[in-house]
Amino acid sequence: MSSSERSRKESDNREAFSVEEAFAKLSDIVEKMDEPEVTLEASMQMYREGIELLNQCGETLDQIEKELIILTEEGEISDGENEGTDSTD
Repeated sequence: MSSSERSRKESDNREAFSVEEAFAKLSDIVEKMDEPEVTLEASMQMYREGIELLNQCGETLDQIEKELIILTEEGEISDGENEGTDSTD
């Protein structure tokens, strides 16, 4: 698999997983776990789901951070390439 195919696949996975939706689900989980009638078993299941969502959020945010670093570096490189050239020539 080429790097562009891998990037496209990772991008598709991120689009399928929304960090914002995950945070909303996490908020719902916390509210449900605060309810006194929730059983220990149900609490554990919600806890597992919450941990899974947190891990996915972390992976997604790490990947986005890496992409931002690369884009920033590429921007600095392309800006630097234009230095020293006179556009009036």
